[in-house]
Amino acid sequence: MNLPNAITVARIAMVPPFVVFAYTRSDAGAVISFVIFLAASISDLVDGYLARRAATITRFGEFLDPLADKLLVGAALYVLVDTRAFPLWAALVIAAREVVIQVLRIRIVSAGGTLPASHFAKMKTVLQIGMVSWWLLPWDSAGFVHSAWLALALFATLASGAEYLRRRDATQVLG
Repeated sequence: MNLPNAITVARIAMVPPFVVFAYTRSDAGAVISFVIFLAASISDLVDGYLARRAATITRFGEFLDPLADKLLVGAALYVLVDTRAFPLWAALVIAAREVVIQVLRIRIVSAGGTLPASHFAKMKTVLQIGMVSWWLLPWDSAGFVHSAWLALALFATLASGAEYLRRRDATQVLG
């Protein structure tokens, strides 16, 4: 296993401690879960940079990296819905897009192709991470900034999902 893939595996390993601290329901736990989430999110940038710089991009890494992102964001959304009044409908929209695109990615990879992250999908990830990070912090109440982050993340989520579904590889696999 190369270094970028090891970092991706470490990001997946950060999900359980993130959830544990997020559920402590204290300001300290919220801040620790925020720090873990942020560290895991930054590791996503690091592993991609290292893989491109050292030319060690692998099919395993192309599959595992977006899966790690989905596990981290999915766990965060679950916690936010359960503890922070995050709108369930918004979490379901994000989750549905992630599941659809992951299934598409699996089908394309199984057929011998690849479905690397697009620039728009990378922007979606940044917006989702920013939105989740903001919601993780122990604010007294949700306000305009919470809603703005949510709107931006949802727009990017839906638009990048549509972009993937219009790709040639996707239309060939989906028929």
